[in-house]
Amino acid sequence: MARQRAVNEEQKQARQQTLLDVAWDMFQELSYPAITINAIAERAGLAKGTVYLYFPTKEALFLNIQQQQLTVWFNTLDTRLGALNSPASIDDVVTIFCETLEGHPGMTRLLAILHTVLEQNIDFEQAREFKLFLHTHLLRSGALLERALPFLAPATGIQVMLQAHVLVIGFRQLAEPAPVLLPLLAQPELAVFDIQFAPHFSQTFRLLLQGWQTHTLTQSVAP
Repeated sequence: MARQRAVNEEQKQARQQTLLDVAWDMFQELSYPAITINAIAERAGLAKGTVYLYFPTKEALFLNIQQQQLTVWFNTLDTRLGALNSPASIDDVVTIFCETLEGHPGMTRLLAILHTVLEQNIDFEQAREFKLFLHTHLLRSGALLERALPFLAPATGIQVMLQAHVLVIGFRQLAEPAPVLLPLLAQPELAVFDIQFAPHFSQTFRLLLQGWQTHTLTQSVAP
């Protein structure tokens, strides 16, 4: 039996969160394309039309999930970066990024489709809200990075955060190949394409930070 209609703001917020929770649980079991609004509604015990009262598109629903998951991750990242002594080592920073990202695999899976899927079918206001949310958190985390790694000049921390964002998207996509490719990747001559997210992200992010450090040293001795 379908649930009764939510009539006040508290009930509406609870109903909206239920839909987000149900969709998130399904995302742990299924690929994004395999999840439908109809299936989300059915599992939540609601009519399909009810879902659209809260989220006009599937992409809008999952972008809300992405924002919630990113909030949790940013808070964890910032707490750990803020606890570092300054100056910290590059290895310490890389470890924090890797451990927090590995602790949120669903979030990184969503990040892999953020620009190509989730941001393609939303309205202007949601897009604006999400970008402002990202900007706020990237600035805050970037400032903590600058504190931990003083070779990062003021206002460059957000650039590093964006570059890390690109690495997460790229390596997460490569780490989840299509099923037809799995036997091929097991062949020694094609092993270079067998990408594991954590080690590849870790190595590349470390090189990125070392590059920033070298750039700073070069600038400081330039005539």
